[in-house]
Amino acid sequence: MVSLSLISLTTHAQKMSRDEAVQIALENNDRIKAAEYQTEQARQLKKTQADLGNFSATLMKGQYNTIQQDNNLTLTQSIPFPATLAAQVKLGKEHMLGAEKNRTLIQNNIVYEVKTTYELLLYYNALHRLLLSQDSLFTDFARAASVRYKAGEGTLLEKTTAESQLLEAKNQLQQNEAGMYILQTKLQLLLKSDEPVIAADEFKRRAVAAGGVENNPLLLYEKQQASISRQSLRVERTRFFPNIEIGYFNQTIIGFQNTTGTEDYYGRNDRFQGFIVGVSFPLWFAPQAARSKAVFYQHEAAQKNAQYAQAATNQEYDQAQRELKKNEASLSFYETSALENASLMLTQARKSFRAGEIGYVEYLQSLRTAIGIKTNYLVALQQHNLSVIKIEYLTGSY
Repeated sequence: MVSLSLISLTTHAQKMSRDEAVQIALENNDRIKAAEYQTEQARQLKKTQADLGNFSATLMKGQYNTIQQDNNLTLTQSIPFPATLAAQVKLGKEHMLGAEKNRTLIQNNIVYEVKTTYELLLYYNALHRLLLSQDSLFTDFARAASVRYKAGEGTLLEKTTAESQLLEAKNQLQQNEAGMYILQTKLQLLLKSDEPVIAADEFKRRAVAAGGVENNPLLLYEKQQASISRQSLRVERTRFFPNIEIGYFNQTIIGFQNTTGTEDYYGRNDRFQGFIVGVSFPLWFAPQAARSKAVFYQHEAAQKNAQYAQAATNQEYDQAQRELKKNEASLSFYETSALENASLMLTQARKSFRAGEIGYVEYLQSLRTAIGIKTNYLVALQQHNLSVIKIEYLTGSY
């Protein structure tokens, strides 16, 4: 008998396939949306890497030449060394690629969570159906044992055992329903849905996706972090070059000036102009040297992280392949012989018990064995499909 809580849940839930669940999660999940905002942030920051710095406009007025009130307008611009500017622009591109790799990594993680949760929900659904059939079998067993006891053909032990098995079956059913509810609400969170999610797909063997770890999102992300640190090091090393200073000035020099061999007077409306070219650099290079060395160590660390990610991903992929082969062998055992034998065992046991050919001990043992085989088959199918999902996760296959 299905509990009232499960009936209430399924009444206010939505059915969807695995593919639909994945697509909705990619569109709605807040972690993915946050990664998209971070990508856009990096795209905007890339535009700032070509920043030439502040433009300076200075007005000077006073008696800096003669007693007259002169004025001077000076315009200056400090420009980073061309190599520094080019390296900064490249660094901005690398940061944007890093944000994109991070978004892909988060998407892959979310898809893996959705697929795994969905697969577990399919398993719980199949187990629920099996437990319902078990509940029916033990209900019949308890009814038959009660009738036999009242007719004097059975014992109190047989009747008590049958009732205890029925209570245990109902407890397992309730525990399974609680697990289903947890998984449904977890899918609801992953999909940012207003309602719990019911899995609509059939619980069956999944095909293995082709691919290798070269497209593993975590590996690509770590490699990109190494590229970012490498470019950051290039930027810091170019900062030893001086900044270029260019400028223009326009001013008055009120008074008499000897420009043609005679004293000529220049008033407020007469302007003198020129340009400024220079370089600027720190007098003490130790701080910049320390910054450059710090980024060097950061680059070394990023490279080691990328190397470890490569080795760990390869090892995890090999392990997933071995797990898959092991689970395939186990699943094939149940599909080729064990399941058929379990069904035959159940049918024959029920007939023999009703006909009085076997006692309750043999009947109960047959029920437990057959149901155990079917339960183990569901576990084997679950483990096989989870192995396939793990390989899809490691290869970056959505």
